[in-house]
Amino acid sequence: MKIAVLFGGTSTEHEISLRTGTFISKTLSSMGHSVKPILISRDGRWVIPKEYRSTFPEGNYKDPETYLKDFAELHSSSAGEFSSLDCDIVFLGLHGTSGEDGSMQGFLKVLGIPFTGSDVKASALAMDKVRANRLFQLAGMSVAPFWELKRKEYLENPTSVENSGLEYPLFLKPVEGGSSFHTFRIEGSEDLKKRLPEFFEAEEHAILQKFLKGTEVSCGVWEKKEGSKRILEALPPTEIIPGGEFFDVESKYKPGLSQEITPARLPASVISKIQEQSILAHKTLGCEGYSRTDFIVVGEIPFVLETNTLPGMTETSLIPQQAKAAGIPIEVLYQSLIDQGLERAGKIPVS
Repeated sequence: MKIAVLFGGTSTEHEISLRTGTFISKTLSSMGHSVKPILISRDGRWVIPKEYRSTFPEGNYKDPETYLKDFAELHSSSAGEFSSLDCDIVFLGLHGTSGEDGSMQGFLKVLGIPFTGSDVKASALAMDKVRANRLFQLAGMSVAPFWELKRKEYLENPTSVENSGLEYPLFLKPVEGGSSFHTFRIEGSEDLKKRLPEFFEAEEHAILQKFLKGTEVSCGVWEKKEGSKRILEALPPTEIIPGGEFFDVESKYKPGLSQEITPARLPASVISKIQEQSILAHKTLGCEGYSRTDFIVVGEIPFVLETNTLPGMTETSLIPQQAKAAGIPIEVLYQSLIDQGLERAGKIPVS
């Protein structure tokens, strides 16, 4: 099968996506698929190889411009007509805005090209932490108290944040964003006043959410094929012990800075609740294919933090860890995502 893998992208998670796209491409190639990795630079330039060849530079992911140059030279390419790309499906290895927020999904739908993962609406909802939290509350899930603040509102009335009613400490996070970029733990009102100007230089929309002291857990969900049906199955959740104050971007992707224990060391009853809530979050947002939901467990109550519709797929990412713990080969998971994307587009019979 001819599969194009989209990776890189214009979001702050570009470097993470480089790792994800490389891992996905190499895995798909090992499965016998013809793979064409398509790299999108930080400034939106598309490098489309002329041939199906899963080859990558011995890259320094922390230097995206050099990686982009080396990748383009390796594939003798600089740009291409994406709408005429001869592929059966696009496997999405993007993260963050313009990749995970429904934008790319809508673009591919307009072009009539099948893709993996959730559709436009679910992708957009999951990316918006405020709207997602409101939907989680309506579904009966436990959510930490939160308050929304937009850059325009803050600039017009900087003191409005003091009337949020939230208790400290709290987290200041982008409403749309992932991998804990531009996420800060705030200890008090003076700390918040100092952080907000810096935050709004980079972001337009903030969510302030009460800090909950508990166990950090993440749980993946995939749509397992059984006969003619797809059954939602929760993977074994992962317990996360951050190296710092919280599971920030450095802890997530730098080996040795955090501990990730799969399955989580929690009572069976709590594990069941987490898995049930992960499936409920997946359904509530209308996710497809797979997702990963993050929680803080306080006592025996899992508080949902967010759902990721395109979770990380690097060698050290949580979904591959959880699939392995469940005895599911990563190749089986990937093929399931491919089949689901093709079925949604009506490209193969649902049987």
